[in-house]
Amino acid sequence: MATNRIVLQRRAATLWAVASRIAPLLIVAVGAILRLSNIGLIRHTYDYAYPIYDALRILDGRQILTLGQPASVFLNNPPLMDYIQAIPLRLWDSPYAVYLFIILLNTAAIWFVYLTARALLGEWAALVAALLYAVNPWLVFDSRATWCPALMPLWTTLIAWGLWPAMSTERGDWRRVTVGFGALVAMMGAYIQSWGLLAQVVPLAALFRRRLPRKGIVIGAVLLALLVLLYGLALAQNLDVDRSNLARFFSGGPLKLSRTALEHALRLVTGRDFDYVYTREMTADYTWRRLASLAAGYALALALAAGAVRAALSLRRPGAGRRVAAVLLIWFLVPVLLMSVTSHPVNPNYLLLSCPAGTLLAAWGIDALPRQRWARYGAAVGLAAIALLFSLNLQRAADQVAAQPLEPGFENWSLSLAARMGRLVRDLAGNGPRPIRIAAEGNEAMLTSASGRYVTTLHGLDYPNYVVLPGLEPLLYVLSNRPVERGALGPLEETFPQETIEGPGGQSVSFVRVQPYSREAALALPAVKLDWPSEAGLTLLGYTLSGERRAGEPLICTTYWRVDELKADRWQWFVGAFYHLRDQTGREVANVSGHGQWASQWRLGDVYVERMSIPVPADARRGVYQFEFGLFDTIHNRNYSLEVLNAHCYAQVVPVRIRTAPS
Repeated sequence: MATNRIVLQRRAATLWAVASRIAPLLIVAVGAILRLSNIGLIRHTYDYAYPIYDALRILDGRQILTLGQPASVFLNNPPLMDYIQAIPLRLWDSPYAVYLFIILLNTAAIWFVYLTARALLGEWAALVAALLYAVNPWLVFDSRATWCPALMPLWTTLIAWGLWPAMSTERGDWRRVTVGFGALVAMMGAYIQSWGLLAQVVPLAALFRRRLPRKGIVIGAVLLALLVLLYGLALAQNLDVDRSNLARFFSGGPLKLSRTALEHALRLVTGRDFDYVYTREMTADYTWRRLASLAAGYALALALAAGAVRAALSLRRPGAGRRVAAVLLIWFLVPVLLMSVTSHPVNPNYLLLSCPAGTLLAAWGIDALPRQRWARYGAAVGLAAIALLFSLNLQRAADQVAAQPLEPGFENWSLSLAARMGRLVRDLAGNGPRPIRIAAEGNEAMLTSASGRYVTTLHGLDYPNYVVLPGLEPLLYVLSNRPVERGALGPLEETFPQETIEGPGGQSVSFVRVQPYSREAALALPAVKLDWPSEAGLTLLGYTLSGERRAGEPLICTTYWRVDELKADRWQWFVGAFYHLRDQTGREVANVSGHGQWASQWRLGDVYVERMSIPVPADARRGVYQFEFGLFDTIHNRNYSLEVLNAHCYAQVVPVRIRTAPS
């Protein structure tokens, strides 16, 4: 019996040793699966789209960007994230390229959490920390984002791996410390709010300066100085806007004490409230999931509190434990304290600065359980149950996106539908010059990011009543929630009903392509041909009048304006047509303003086609009326003369015979 017991103990020990070796890889695999699963059901938002847009401006537009996305509450972001995202887009022109690239890099963060925790706390605590970091639903969501702070899960763990062991438990290797400082500079070069990390790094570097290799510190300082210089020069080129942003930021109102920052930092450890924020509309199993999520959140919060107490007690004893405790407590608490007194809302992603210290503190608290194997097995089972619960919450969040994959306009679509629309834009627009010009009433950053190509939008149109016929290359219309009206773009239009994207709630996106019109082809479109230039650079090719032409019935007028000249001072013009109807005495009986367009959007050869309904009074007398149309600049409050028979006049006048109203 004793021999059998010894054999069983040896087998169990061997099994435990093998499991300990493969467990870190299994945890990384679990984290990768959670981050990659349902990737097509990520909400593609404006903030996610903007760095992709900038990256494509770099690639397709050959632009050199010195500033990144404008910030909503502070200075513009530095541009490093734009250049990073240009790497996968150079290989694959799809938004999926960026999402996969970011997810794979952030998945590596789980491994660096494990390595850091093993150096500071030991093998068991390292496995716990890695698992908590891998399955936390808030961190999974943050690891799938493509906005400016997209790589903070990776940067913060690289900093921890490079600096924390050198500060506390190991002899510092200058190359590893350089990686830590390099990750710090990279994060600051991508996201302006991450400059708050200096409030954590500088005190710790000063406190443990004798443990850090001087070579690593010098290289880190040089990199930081270079970043400050380049970013400072870029801001100096944008000084007026920067002053306005700073004034708005510092006039945000009185400072208030808030617990929001602490709550956000705790969520990144406990996963609390993810089910409430993202899945409460999925009511079938929500009640029990909510209760289970609260229980899991409280359990992990208790573990975090135990770890914090353990760290606080370790401060009393000299040695490595004191240094580890100081590093973890300072790293976790400083961003919480800095953002607890503020006059602005605290975004959850700001508290990524506290990672991965909170996760390591929670692992340290769980490590305080009895050392017996039964306790470890029990903790492992509990953590596995929490991981399954978090996975289910993530799945329900994906289900909610699947239930509503389209929203009005082109924002907050599911990634799969956004990428499908972008592929159609690429395919239907053809291999013309870049950037691709399309006609769409949507945000340029959203449409560019979805397309994987730099897209400029011709906006301010009103399909089908105010459209543009291209003169040089085909033009693709991307119509959101508008039915295709056959013939609205003339005989050279092409429709693609089989490519229409439809979603629940009646949302739809349709595509119409129009081939370029030569001057002769455009001149053949109006019923009455005029070919009269204007001093604005637009030529009135002609017009078509239709409608009942009787009192009380509207008169439908379609005008054709071709861009034949681009004036040097047109950049601040906003030009539109006007339509007047005068009776036999010269009295104005109708005055209608047409659509307007910024002249900065004009391109040579484009033809602006406008269809207007002109009301005819019900008491209009029978006879010939004068119908006038011309051009007006609302910015400068001026008319642009038409050249009529070598004479200039502010409006073209044509006779219209009006019949009496039907009895």
